[in-house]
Amino acid sequence: MRVIEGHKGCYEYTTSFHGTDGHGSEPEKGVNAIHVAARVIARLLDIAEEMQRRAGPDSERFSPPWTTLQTGRIEGGSARNVIARHCSVKWEMRPVREQDARDVKAALQNYCDTVLLPRMRAVCPDARIVTEVIGEVAGLAVMSENEARDIAAALTGENISDVVSFGTEAGLFQALGMSVVICGPGSIAQAHQSDEFVTIEQLSKCLTMLTGLERTLVQSV
Repeated sequence: MRVIEGHKGCYEYTTSFHGTDGHGSEPEKGVNAIHVAARVIARLLDIAEEMQRRAGPDSERFSPPWTTLQTGRIEGGSARNVIARHCSVKWEMRPVREQDARDVKAALQNYCDTVLLPRMRAVCPDARIVTEVIGEVAGLAVMSENEARDIAAALTGENISDVVSFGTEAGLFQALGMSVVICGPGSIAQAHQSDEFVTIEQLSKCLTMLTGLERTLVQSV
């Protein structure tokens, strides 16, 4: 039930690698998609370190105070002795600013176009690297004037507002010109786990806030 006035963006992708198969005893005659994927993951790790060096005053409230990248899943191959024809990597980034997101995508695309693809196509002209956008949810920018934040603070009794590193749909509404804040029951510490939960105490506080919001809206009509 904290008042949250800002969060990072949430950008999710699947990058697929298409090579050519063959027997593992002659790796030079094929394009191993897993090997190419490994190089892309390594490049993402390098870019992540570059993003860490960009931490500045405009991001110091976040934890961590920089744009992060993370690989969540890799799939590919069929057997130890078969060159992997296909592979896919599911990855994400949490940008603190839109420019970081643009720079990450440009750096990765440049690496694929100028380094990896020429090597792949020297063996297999049809080799490809394709990145699918799963979702690009804008961050919620902190605003000096925010009516929604002020209302939520009054309803919850919170004197301060905070920012978080996870994403919500709030940035989409802000992009439409709306005053936006995040406030609700539960904690990210319990999210994405087998025993994810929200306490009854938190639900009670939320209902109290919503009742107060209804009263506030009626009075303002």
